[in-house]
Amino acid sequence: MKLPAAVMLALTLSTQALAVDCAAPEGTTTRGIAAQGTTARLSFLAKLLDAEGQAARRWSLVWGGVYGVGTIAQLSLTGVLSKEDQPDMYWGALSTAVGVAFTVLDPLEVMEAGPLFARRAGTVTDADACQLLIEGERLLREGAEHEEFGTRWFIHAGNVVFNVAIGLILGFGYGHWVSGLVNMGVGTAIGEGTIFSSPTNLVSGWKHYRDGAAAPKVTFHVVPTAGPGLGFVMRF
Repeated sequence: MKLPAAVMLALTLSTQALAVDCAAPEGTTTRGIAAQGTTARLSFLAKLLDAEGQAARRWSLVWGGVYGVGTIAQLSLTGVLSKEDQPDMYWGALSTAVGVAFTVLDPLEVMEAGPLFARRAGTVTDADACQLLIEGERLLREGAEHEEFGTRWFIHAGNVVFNVAIGLILGFGYGHWVSGLVNMGVGTAIGEGTIFSSPTNLVSGWKHYRDGAAAPKVTFHVVPTAGPGLGFVMRF
């Protein structure tokens, strides 16, 4: 059985500590992981980036699939509906197609780079350790900025405004107020679910790495279930 990259890293680094000392990033305090030795820093970065890369992949697959299926289903229904009702499906499909773009077109770099970093960290030598640390710290810092941007208030506001606009178009443009309100409510709820469940561990991880700040008390994650499928977990 092939072990995850982060597990292999822990096994490798636990048997031989790196002897080189690498400079800490700006803003580091004595409580931060970045103030510790090179081995501890690489281990922390690799485990976090590897886990977040997997979380980002699950999030993208789940929500990309939800929006993709919604788009295809609504477009398929246009063939069996009357011309009067077809606009509901067309505008609904547009709404879910935008959701596909939101989850697929701007992926977190850590989704691919995190597991790769963990594998490289498992075989790093003293000669390469500092350069790899710099790369890992960049992934963590920029990833944290990307994750934080994706959950800012204007992202939530944009989701609400977009779905309200779809509802108003159906209402005022076609007189379909019921379907307009349904599209508005369902679209807004799914959009908020997408935003709230997006990976954000790099945000707290970057703070913890530099100054030892504790992770947030409540987080939401997309995780595999016991059977086939995925579920949502809220952790305290």
